[in-house]
Amino acid sequence: FSYFPKNMVYFNKKGEKKMYFITAIGIIFLDIWTKYMICQKVKEGRKIEIVKKRLFLWHIKNKGAAYNSFEGHIKEIKVVSILGIAYCMFQMITGKNKTGYTFVLGGAIGNFIERVKYGAVTDFLFWDFPCKAKHSLLKKLQKNKPIFNIADIFVLLGALIIVLQTIFQKEN
Repeated sequence: FSYFPKNMVYFNKKGEKKMYFITAIGIIFLDIWTKYMICQKVKEGRKIEIVKKRLFLWHIKNKGAAYNSFEGHIKEIKVVSILGIAYCMFQMITGKNKTGYTFVLGGAIGNFIERVKYGAVTDFLFWDFPCKAKHSLLKKLQKNKPIFNIADIFVLLGALIIVLQTIFQKEN
C-alpha cells in the first residue's frame, strides 16, 4: 500500500518519459513567462498587496541562491545548478520518485536560465506569514522571510514529494 500512486500523474508506461519531459518544459515556460510578466508590469523594488497584509507581489532581483545566500558566488551557484540538473534528469529517467524530480528539474532549469542570462533571478512572491517564534532558528526565518518565484515553488513541491515518497516507500 502506498500513499502515492507509482506514476502520480501519468497513467501508462508508453510515453511516460516523454510526459515527464513535457511537464518539466511546461514548468520552465510557466516560470519564464511569469518572470517576464513581472518584469514588464511591476517596477523592480515595488511591492503590491494581493491579500491584505499576507500575500504580495514584490519584484526583486536575487543575485545569490535561496534567501540571496552566496551572493557574489555566481560561478559556484552555476556549477552546483548544473550538477543538480544532471542528477534530477538522471533520476527522472531511471529512478523512482519521477514526479518529484520532474518538478525539481523544471524549477531548477527555470532559475538557471535566468541566472545565466541576467546574472540574477527574478523573485516576486512574498508571503508575510504570522509567526510568534520562540526558537532562535524560527525567529531568524521569521525575520528573513523569502521572496520566491514559480521555479522555487516547483523545486519545493518536488523536494517534498521526493521526501514523502521515500518515507512511505520505506514503510511498505
